[in-house]
Amino acid sequence: MMMVGIYGGSFDPVHIGHLRIAEDVREYYNLPKIIFIPAYHSPLKPESRASAEDRLQMIKISVKNNPFFSIDDIEIKRKGKSFTIDTVKVYREKGLLPVFIVGTDAFLTLHRWKNSEELSRLTSFIVLGRGKDSYDDVKNYLKENFPYMDLRIDNSISKNEGAVYYFDRRRIDVSSTEIRERVKTNRSIKYLVLPEVEEYIFNKKLYRG
Repeated sequence: MMMVGIYGGSFDPVHIGHLRIAEDVREYYNLPKIIFIPAYHSPLKPESRASAEDRLQMIKISVKNNPFFSIDDIEIKRKGKSFTIDTVKVYREKGLLPVFIVGTDAFLTLHRWKNSEELSRLTSFIVLGRGKDSYDDVKNYLKENFPYMDLRIDNSISKNEGAVYYFDRRRIDVSSTEIRERVKTNRSIKYLVLPEVEEYIFNKKLYRG
């Protein structure tokens, strides 16, 4: 199976942190492609502020000039709650081995994901250090919840499922929440998103409240 990086999330909106980290991950792990998969509705998050179509368009704008980035709207077309296990199974049926890219904030709730044990045996994870979360936090979480998963910090991704690769080579303190709040309060979002995304947000009057 060929491995591909799967980057899921609400992307509400997609910002420079998402893009730069995705590029770092692609280079570090030598992945042939990073596929952005916007969720229609992330089960453990409030509903997105922007529509699925607007979020999809902002990702298209953001990745169009990177030949190693692509988009899959599988979860938007599926509608309803977006479950990672369903998407992973579709990719495996295509003969691809998805490596799921996720921040520590989301990964540390893995036990609450649909069919989490089955999922942990079907894919590997690249866990991005975020906020105050550390390698030890991930290590202790796995020990308590998924003791059979292998936690690694090297860049040699194997085709064995069930591995967790902790990636903390760069942290960019930008969040979609901050961007939405800045728009709502008429503050600048310049340099937090690509210029074309900034223009899209203001032309479409997104996040105004």
